Amino acid sequence: MANSKELTGAELVAAFVGRFCFPKAFLVTGGACAFIVDALGDNEATDYVCVQHEQAAAMAVDGVWRTTGSVGVTVVTSGPGATNLLTGIACSWFDSIPAIHIAGQVNQRESARALGVSVRQAGFQETDIVSVAAPLTKWAIQVQSVAELAQTLPRALCIAQSGRMGPVLIDIPMDVQQEVCTPGDLEMAFTLQEDCEETTLRSAPATDLKDSLEKFVGEAERPLFILGAGLGLSGTARLAQEFCEASGIPYLSSWGGMPFLDRDRQHYFGSLGVYGNRIANLSVQSADRIVGLGTRLDNRQRTGNPSGFAPFAQLLVVDIDGEELGKFASDSNYTTMKYDLADLAIALPPASGLERRTDWVAELLAARDQLAGFGKPTEVSAGVSPYSAVPVIQSRMRNDAIVVADCGANLCWVYQSWGPGKQHIFTAGGNSPMGYSLPAAIGAQIARPECQVICFIGDGGLQMNIQELQTIVHYGLPIQLVILNNSGYGIIKQFQDAYFEGRYHATGRGYSLPDFGKIADAYGIPYALIKDIEGLNDLELRDGPAIFDLCLPEDSPITPKAEMDRFLHDQFPYGESPSIPPVGFEYPERPSQLVKRRQAEIAI
Repeated sequence: MANSKELTGAELVAAFVGRFCFPKAFLVTGGACAFIVDALGDNEATDYVCVQHEQAAAMAVDGVWRTTGSVGVTVVTSGPGATNLLTGIACSWFDSIPAIHIAGQVNQRESARALGVSVRQAGFQETDIVSVAAPLTKWAIQVQSVAELAQTLPRALCIAQSGRMGPVLIDIPMDVQQEVCTPGDLEMAFTLQEDCEETTLRSAPATDLKDSLEKFVGEAERPLFILGAGLGLSGTARLAQEFCEASGIPYLSSWGGMPFLDRDRQHYFGSLGVYGNRIANLSVQSADRIVGLGTRLDNRQRTGNPSGFAPFAQLLVVDIDGEELGKFASDSNYTTMKYDLADLAIALPPASGLERRTDWVAELLAARDQLAGFGKPTEVSAGVSPYSAVPVIQSRMRNDAIVVADCGANLCWVYQSWGPGKQHIFTAGGNSPMGYSLPAAIGAQIARPECQVICFIGDGGLQMNIQELQTIVHYGLPIQLVILNNSGYGIIKQFQDAYFEGRYHATGRGYSLPDFGKIADAYGIPYALIKDIEGLNDLELRDGPAIFDLCLPEDSPITPKAEMDRFLHDQFPYGESPSIPPVGFEYPERPSQLVKRRQAEIAI
């Protein structure tokens, strides 16, 4: 045993977490991580939060960073404990959220490598989690000594937070957890690194970006900026917004960028994408110069038919990740620049030197008025429309509320309906797994106990992590859970309506749900069933935990939506859109039209 001045590897982990990370680790205990759990519980500067499933632990620390900017830590055992983290790790990987995941591992003397044999498994629950997690982490490593652990901890924290941020994983064998540190090990572990070789950013000079922006915008008649999550992660989203406002340039956001902006400003025209605002998408299709800052412009923003995205425009895309920029290399309409957007302040040209495009802004404002309320179902014959419910619930929230949306139809209804306000809203946009919002809300509430936390989730999503209701009860977390309950996987049903003649395989047939009132009663959580608009109007958020089960029609649609093969501005439900582009411009052929034309040519 270590004396009072010595630390074991496990105690070193606890001391490091207490000094440099969010001090409460999220975990499910197990034999291979028991020494680390004991050290966390015995350290006055740290504690742990017991969740019911390791997936929830990874999603909770994702929520911790999004609400505090502190790097969260998970601790799990080997084998299934470690593999259960992967879905949550993927959320952080795709959305560039830093986190440290610590997995216990079997004693090295028991491992297949030490035994020198090529077998699937030697020690009990031995799993090569490093190889499994490597594609979903910035760095995954198994340490083989306490000295290596001391080097790894500060390096892992640096890598997680540097460049394009993301999760890391450290696999710690049980013998390393028990090994005693030397004074040199302690000095190494508690000396943070300012630069990591793997994440050194070689970006363009600020003057290059400033000159490019000035020239690019100066040539435009209809300039448009798209502000992405990368700006928010870099802490410069409001700076970019103020530049657009001062310059009189219309701008949009991705869904990932939306939470970081003041959405009640004159030149903000909403969020673009397949499920984006009609006016936002129309402005993309009408602009002649588009600047994308910190946005991936993935196929949920450009649609599955990217040849029809921004057909009038030349685009300048600025991002920290050169690999993301590489996907535009073959398209002559795109110019790309690798740049650390944390330094955006020194790269923006003076707004006073840019010509204001008042006619272009006036056209967009007029079009927005024409499109207001178009095709948006707010009244239903039975139950509650999600497009009515979300604004009502938002109006009942406190200004400090943290709001987590889940995935699928639930996510679309919330983000499409979300109005201006000071509440902080987020989701796992890239991986977007069912059940994310409940454990992410738990992480947010643990990290920010003074805030009101609201969790929107679907009836299907809730069943993915329903066990975490016990975590809410055990820790007395005052989370308000809003179930947008359409008795099925609504976003897939709408897809099946469009492409499978309404055959609801595995969404209607094969799908069922429990009585959530009885579930809530079993956990001892107050429950309210909202069946109609009167019940919605009577809804009051509580001081303690609560579940509000909103009955939606099973066929509640997501509108607007750009369906497959359609252009971004041509969204369901269909109707005549205001015409902003120059008269006589021909849109590219849709893929289905191209196939039909070629078939006709072959027949001739």
